[in-house]
Amino acid sequence: MKQNVLVLKVGGSIIYDQLLNINFDLFKRLKVWYYQNKDKYDRIVLVTGGGALSRSMEEKISENIGGVDHLHDIAMSLTQTNATILASFLEDDEIFVPKTLGDAYEFLKDGSTKHMVSGGLKIGWSTDMDTAVFADILEADKVYKISNIEYVYDKDPKEFFEAKPITDMTWEDFFKQFEITMGEQHIPNVQSPLDVGCVQFCARKGLSFMITGGRTLDEIEEIDKLLQTGTFIHP
Repeated sequence: MKQNVLVLKVGGSIIYDQLLNINFDLFKRLKVWYYQNKDKYDRIVLVTGGGALSRSMEEKISENIGGVDHLHDIAMSLTQTNATILASFLEDDEIFVPKTLGDAYEFLKDGSTKHMVSGGLKIGWSTDMDTAVFADILEADKVYKISNIEYVYDKDPKEFFEAKPITDMTWEDFFKQFEITMGEQHIPNVQSPLDVGCVQFCARKGLSFMITGGRTLDEIEEIDKLLQTGTFIHP
Protein backbone atom coordinates (compact mmCIF):
# COMPACT_ATOMS: atom_id res chain seq x y z
CA MET A 1 0.00 0.00 0.00
CA LYS A 2 1.30 3.46 -0.91
CA GLN A 3 2.26 5.46 2.15
CA ASN A 4 0.93 8.90 3.10
CA VAL A 5 4.16 10.94 3.06
CA LEU A 6 5.34 14.53 3.21
CA VAL A 7 8.82 15.54 2.03
CA LEU A 8 10.00 19.04 2.95
CA LYS A 9 13.28 20.82 2.20
CA VAL A 10 14.23 23.47 4.76
CA GLY A 11 16.59 25.78 2.92
CA GLY A 12 19.87 26.75 4.55
CA SER A 13 19.06 30.35 3.63
CA ILE A 14 16.48 30.45 6.43
CA ILE A 15 18.29 28.22 8.94
CA TYR A 16 20.97 30.87 9.52
CA ASP A 17 21.16 34.63 9.20
CA GLN A 18 24.22 36.39 7.78
CA LEU A 19 25.81 36.44 11.26
CA LEU A 20 25.37 32.65 11.43
CA ASN A 21 22.76 32.82 14.17
CA ILE A 22 20.39 29.84 14.04
CA ASN A 23 16.78 30.76 13.26
CA PHE A 24 15.25 29.18 16.34
CA ASP A 25 11.98 31.04 15.71
CA LEU A 26 11.59 28.97 12.54
CA PHE A 27 12.64 25.81 14.40
CA LYS A 28 9.92 26.45 17.01
CA ARG A 29 7.31 26.79 14.26
CA LEU A 30 8.55 23.61 12.62
CA LYS A 31 8.39 21.82 15.96
CA VAL A 32 4.75 22.83 16.50
CA TRP A 33 3.95 21.74 12.95
CA TYR A 34 5.82 18.46 13.35
CA TYR A 35 3.92 17.38 16.45
CA GLN A 36 0.62 18.43 14.89
CA ASN A 37 1.34 16.26 11.86
CA LYS A 38 3.61 13.38 12.94
CA ASP A 39 0.65 11.05 13.42
CA LYS A 40 -1.15 12.21 10.25
CA TYR A 41 1.61 10.95 7.94
CA ASP A 42 3.25 7.57 7.61
CA ARG A 43 6.48 9.35 6.83
CA ILE A 44 7.67 12.94 7.27
CA VAL A 45 11.07 13.61 5.72
CA LEU A 46 12.82 16.91 6.42
CA VAL A 47 15.99 17.83 4.52
CA THR A 48 18.25 20.68 5.62
CA GLY A 49 20.40 22.86 3.41
CA GLY A 50 23.72 24.53 4.23
CA GLY A 51 23.01 28.24 3.70
CA ALA A 52 25.26 30.95 5.10
CA LEU A 53 27.21 28.44 7.21
CA SER A 54 28.22 26.48 4.12
CA ARG A 55 29.08 29.58 2.07
CA SER A 56 31.07 31.13 4.91
CA MET A 57 33.07 27.95 5.42
CA GLU A 58 33.80 27.65 1.70
CA GLU A 59 35.11 31.24 1.65
CA LYS A 60 37.37 30.55 4.64
CA ILE A 61 38.92 27.34 3.32
CA SER A 62 38.88 27.64 -0.47
CA GLU A 63 42.29 29.33 -0.61
CA ASN A 64 43.88 26.44 1.26
CA ILE A 65 41.83 23.44 0.16
CA GLY A 66 41.38 22.80 -3.52
CA GLY A 67 39.19 20.54 -5.57
CA VAL A 68 35.47 20.80 -6.11
CA ASP A 69 34.77 17.39 -4.56
CA HIS A 70 36.65 18.26 -1.37
CA LEU A 71 34.81 21.56 -0.98
CA HIS A 72 31.47 19.94 -1.69
CA ASP A 73 32.18 17.15 0.77
CA ILE A 74 32.85 19.73 3.48
CA ALA A 75 29.73 21.72 2.57
CA MET A 76 27.68 18.51 2.59
CA SER A 77 28.92 17.62 6.08
CA LEU A 78 27.64 20.99 7.30
CA THR A 79 24.17 20.21 5.98
CA GLN A 80 24.33 17.00 8.00
CA THR A 81 25.23 19.07 11.07
CA ASN A 82 22.15 21.19 10.41
CA ALA A 83 20.04 18.03 10.21
CA THR A 84 21.37 16.85 13.58
CA ILE A 85 20.63 20.26 15.13
CA LEU A 86 17.07 20.29 13.80
CA ALA A 87 16.40 16.66 14.76
CA SER A 88 17.73 17.32 18.27
CA PHE A 89 15.54 20.42 18.58
CA LEU A 90 12.45 18.42 17.61
CA GLU A 91 13.10 16.12 20.59
CA ASP A 92 11.63 12.97 19.08
CA ASP A 93 13.91 10.02 19.82
CA GLU A 94 12.34 8.01 16.99
CA ILE A 95 13.56 10.44 14.29
CA PHE A 96 16.20 8.83 12.09
CA VAL A 97 19.19 10.90 10.93
CA PRO A 98 21.05 9.00 8.17
CA LYS A 99 24.78 9.30 7.70
CA THR A 100 24.96 7.81 4.20
CA LEU A 101 22.69 7.59 1.17
CA GLY A 102 22.53 3.83 1.71
CA ASP A 103 21.30 4.36 5.26
CA ALA A 104 18.56 6.67 4.01
CA TYR A 105 17.51 4.30 1.22
CA GLU A 106 17.25 1.28 3.52
CA PHE A 107 15.32 3.29 6.11
CA LEU A 108 12.83 4.70 3.60
CA LYS A 109 12.24 1.27 2.04
CA ASP A 110 11.80 -0.64 5.31
CA GLY A 111 8.06 0.01 5.52
CA SER A 112 8.14 1.54 9.00
CA THR A 113 6.29 4.72 9.93
CA LYS A 114 9.14 6.58 11.59
CA HIS A 115 10.24 9.98 10.38
CA MET A 116 13.60 11.21 9.06
CA VAL A 117 15.70 14.39 9.13
CA SER A 118 18.65 14.46 6.74
CA GLY A 119 21.29 16.70 5.27
CA GLY A 120 23.09 16.12 1.98
CA LEU A 121 24.39 12.60 1.47
CA LYS A 122 26.10 12.43 -1.91
CA ILE A 123 29.01 14.44 -3.30
CA GLY A 124 27.88 16.20 -6.45
CA TRP A 125 24.26 16.53 -5.36
CA SER A 126 22.51 19.55 -3.91
CA THR A 127 20.21 19.04 -0.94
CA ASP A 128 17.37 19.86 -3.37
CA MET A 129 18.41 16.71 -5.20
CA ASP A 130 18.52 14.64 -2.02
CA THR A 131 14.99 15.84 -1.23
CA ALA A 132 13.70 14.87 -4.67
CA VAL A 133 15.38 11.45 -4.53
CA PHE A 134 13.86 10.73 -1.11
CA ALA A 135 10.44 11.70 -2.49
CA ASP A 136 10.94 9.39 -5.46
CA ILE A 137 11.92 6.48 -3.18
CA LEU A 138 8.72 7.05 -1.19
CA GLU A 139 6.67 7.41 -4.42
CA ALA A 140 5.54 10.89 -3.38
CA ASP A 141 3.99 13.13 -6.03
CA LYS A 142 5.01 16.47 -4.55
CA VAL A 143 7.98 17.99 -2.73
CA TYR A 144 7.87 21.15 -0.61
CA LYS A 145 10.63 23.69 -0.13
CA ILE A 146 10.79 26.58 2.34
CA SER A 147 13.60 29.02 1.60
CA ASN A 148 14.30 32.75 1.39
CA ILE A 149 12.10 33.25 -1.68
CA GLU A 150 8.32 33.35 -1.60
CA TYR A 151 7.77 32.79 -5.34
CA VAL A 152 9.53 32.17 -8.59
CA TYR A 153 9.34 35.50 -10.46
CA ASP A 154 9.22 36.24 -14.17
CA LYS A 155 12.32 38.42 -13.67
CA ASP A 156 14.91 38.81 -10.95
CA PRO A 157 13.03 40.84 -8.29
CA LYS A 158 16.35 42.17 -6.95
CA GLU A 159 16.99 43.87 -10.29
CA PHE A 160 13.50 44.57 -11.63
CA PHE A 161 10.91 46.36 -9.52
CA GLU A 162 8.17 45.26 -11.92
CA ALA A 163 8.96 41.55 -11.52
CA LYS A 164 5.78 39.53 -11.12
CA PRO A 165 5.34 36.37 -9.04
CA ILE A 166 4.41 33.15 -10.80
CA THR A 167 2.10 30.87 -8.83
CA ASP A 168 1.90 27.99 -11.33
CA MET A 169 4.37 26.81 -13.95
CA THR A 170 5.47 23.63 -15.69
CA TRP A 171 8.98 22.23 -15.69
CA GLU A 172 9.16 23.23 -19.35
CA ASP A 173 8.42 26.83 -18.32
CA PHE A 174 11.07 26.62 -15.59
CA PHE A 175 13.69 25.27 -17.99
CA LYS A 176 13.03 28.11 -20.44
CA GLN A 177 13.04 30.87 -17.84
CA PHE A 178 16.32 29.81 -16.24
CA GLU A 179 17.89 28.63 -19.51
CA ILE A 180 18.48 25.10 -18.23
CA THR A 181 19.46 22.34 -20.61
CA MET A 182 19.43 18.61 -19.92
CA GLY A 183 22.82 17.39 -18.74
CA GLU A 184 23.83 20.50 -16.79
CA GLN A 185 25.66 19.78 -13.53
CA HIS A 186 25.06 21.12 -10.03
CA ILE A 187 27.46 23.84 -8.84
CA PRO A 188 27.63 24.07 -5.01
CA ASN A 189 26.44 27.30 -3.33
CA VAL A 190 25.03 28.83 -6.53
CA GLN A 191 21.82 30.57 -5.48
CA SER A 192 18.80 29.54 -7.55
CA PRO A 193 15.16 28.63 -6.78
CA LEU A 194 16.11 24.98 -7.41
CA ASP A 195 19.32 23.24 -8.38
CA VAL A 196 19.63 22.35 -12.08
CA GLY A 197 20.26 18.67 -11.35
CA CYS A 198 17.16 18.51 -9.19
CA VAL A 199 14.88 20.09 -11.80
CA GLN A 200 16.09 17.65 -14.45
CA PHE A 201 15.44 14.73 -12.08
CA CYS A 202 11.95 16.01 -11.19
CA ALA A 203 11.06 16.56 -14.84
CA ARG A 204 12.10 12.99 -15.69
CA LYS A 205 10.32 11.47 -12.69
CA GLY A 206 7.13 13.52 -12.92
CA LEU A 207 7.62 15.08 -9.47
CA SER A 208 6.13 18.44 -8.53
CA PHE A 209 7.72 21.10 -6.30
CA MET A 210 6.02 23.72 -4.13
CA ILE A 211 8.35 26.63 -3.38
CA THR A 212 7.48 29.03 -0.57
CA GLY A 213 9.05 31.19 2.13
CA GLY A 214 10.71 34.59 1.93
CA ARG A 215 8.50 37.44 3.13
CA THR A 216 5.61 35.00 3.41
CA LEU A 217 7.38 33.50 6.43
CA ASP A 218 6.70 36.76 8.29
CA GLU A 219 3.10 36.94 7.10
CA ILE A 220 1.97 33.36 7.76
CA GLU A 221 2.79 31.80 11.13
CA GLU A 222 1.42 28.29 10.58
CA ILE A 223 3.63 26.01 8.50
CA ASP A 224 0.60 24.12 7.12
CA LYS A 225 -0.80 27.34 5.65
CA LEU A 226 2.62 28.44 4.44
CA LEU A 227 2.98 25.23 2.42
CA GLN A 228 -0.15 26.12 0.46
CA THR A 229 1.34 29.37 -0.87
CA GLY A 230 4.13 30.11 -3.32
CA THR A 231 4.98 28.71 -6.75
CA PHE A 232 3.77 25.27 -7.80
CA ILE A 233 6.05 23.67 -10.42
CA HIS A 234 4.80 20.51 -12.05
CA PRO A 235 5.07 18.26 -15.13
